Amino acid sequence: MSALDPAAAVLPDPALAAAGGTVELLDYDAVPGRPGAGGAPGHMLLLHGFGGDKEQLRPVGDALCGENSVAVYPSLRAHGDSHKPAWGYSALDFSADLHRFADALPDELHLVGYSYGGLVAAVSAITWGASRVRSLVVVDQSFDAHPDWHVADEWAEGSLLRWHYDFGHLPDLLERLGIPVLVLAAAESPNIPADERERLSRRDSALFSLEFIRGTHADCHRNTGEITSAMRDFYLRHFDGTNEKESVE
Repeated sequence: MSALDPAAAVLPDPALAAAGGTVELLDYDAVPGRPGAGGAPGHMLLLHGFGGDKEQLRPVGDALCGENSVAVYPSLRAHGDSHKPAWGYSALDFSADLHRFADALPDELHLVGYSYGGLVAAVSAITWGASRVRSLVVVDQSFDAHPDWHVADEWAEGSLLRWHYDFGHLPDLLERLGIPVLVLAAAESPNIPADERERLSRRDSALFSLEFIRGTHADCHRNTGEITSAMRDFYLRHFDGTNEKESVE
């Protein structure tokens, strides 16, 4: 997307914005990388979990997104100032919302997703492919089905579509696409059960890694230091820790 102006933190309007309000687009912030920050080898798209909003992962992006790059923080549907439809809470629906303004985003992105946002990020990475998505970081989200975890509360549909379906094939698809994946599991969280952790740790792939951070599922995303340290090492392994576009110039 050649129209990107990181210095001004301005993204072009999505093409669907011209629909005059008939298509509801997500609320999002695009924040330029800061001098002194860095570690991510390019632009970032960071997705919060259920109950969060575009501010939830802002400390991670602030720490990792360096100069000449942009970090984009959407509020997913029914969160923050984004639209709140009565239905449509599968990872596919959330990913479609991102797709509706993807033409305004940089051409290459490093995706980060916490909790359910991790599944949304994974689905989006598969949809957009390796030419658009350079890497994926998933913070404390299981890929397995867990029907017994379904809760019939105000998020009943989202809970059903999250836990009754198996997303265990997503790491295989991401590997085939050549997209590096880092999964960060919270040490005190049951969200990635022990048997799944064991399987993920035994994946024989240079493109996939599982690491652990402190905390419970509810608070692990606040461990900015641990998360960003693990992500910097991950980026260093796969991208030499540099902004590839800058290194070519």
